[in-house]
Amino acid sequence: MGPVTLEALTASYNSAATLPDTLASAWECNRIPVLLVDDGSTDGSDDFAAGCEGVQVIRQGNAGPSVARNRAILESRAAFVLFLDSDDLLLPGYREAFEAALAANPDADVFVCGMQVVDDDGRPIGHHAAPSLTPTAFLSILGGEAVPTNGIVVRRDVFARSGLFQPGLHHAEDLDLWLRIAAVTDKWVRMDHTLAVYRLRAGSLSKNGNAMWRGIREVVAKAAGRPVGASRQRRATARHGMAGAARYVYLTAFSPVLRQRARSSIAGALRELARLPVRFWPLALHDGYTSIRRRRK
Repeated sequence: MGPVTLEALTASYNSAATLPDTLASAWECNRIPVLLVDDGSTDGSDDFAAGCEGVQVIRQGNAGPSVARNRAILESRAAFVLFLDSDDLLLPGYREAFEAALAANPDADVFVCGMQVVDDDGRPIGHHAAPSLTPTAFLSILGGEAVPTNGIVVRRDVFARSGLFQPGLHHAEDLDLWLRIAAVTDKWVRMDHTLAVYRLRAGSLSKNGNAMWRGIREVVAKAAGRPVGASRQRRATARHGMAGAARYVYLTAFSPVLRQRARSSIAGALRELARLPVRFWPLALHDGYTSIRRRRK
């Protein structure tokens, strides 16, 4: 086999339920080889992956997804890599779209596409277009435009300048790395396609609202302090990004809990609201007011 241009990097831990579809979406649907780092699985998913065509498996003791992803980056020999979580998917045409974009932009370091969001049963529940990358990639991301984990393709050499995933971050570690990459290279290309599928799973790690909020605040504050562009514009963009992040965290993590409490007890919902960071109170009150108006119509 000759040099690999593009490789999917997968960190997997006990992913037997979702891994077959994930790997098939890369190799069978797109002929993108997969380098999978198994993070100490005990459900046999590592053995399944080892028997799949187009998949190379590296096994390690459980150390967390960031450590597994970093191991994959360091072990890969591909010119470009993408990150394919073990429960996410790539849509057909991913490789062709990337190769066309690379042919048109041979000096680019990063390529990004749009994302479809599905629930546990694969039903579409949302969509995010590829980030605009304007006025710059750094400000676009700092301002809150979504970059799908499996919708970003990075020239592997860039990690020598940006660094790798930070294992100490358990939320917003993706955002942290994308911002660091955007701080060291402005050679980003927007692929005007929806090619990545993100599965929003019930009870997933990303549902821990308080931890999500702490992680995002830490990452955005650090990025806002980087000497990239004009400081005033950077700070204003960071404030805008935090407002959008607050809405996202509220809708995905806090709102479902408040609604569930309110169905059984208004007093219980108010107690839950009192436990939220103050930043989320106006969002919750607006949400409650809107729900009451809907019921009265």
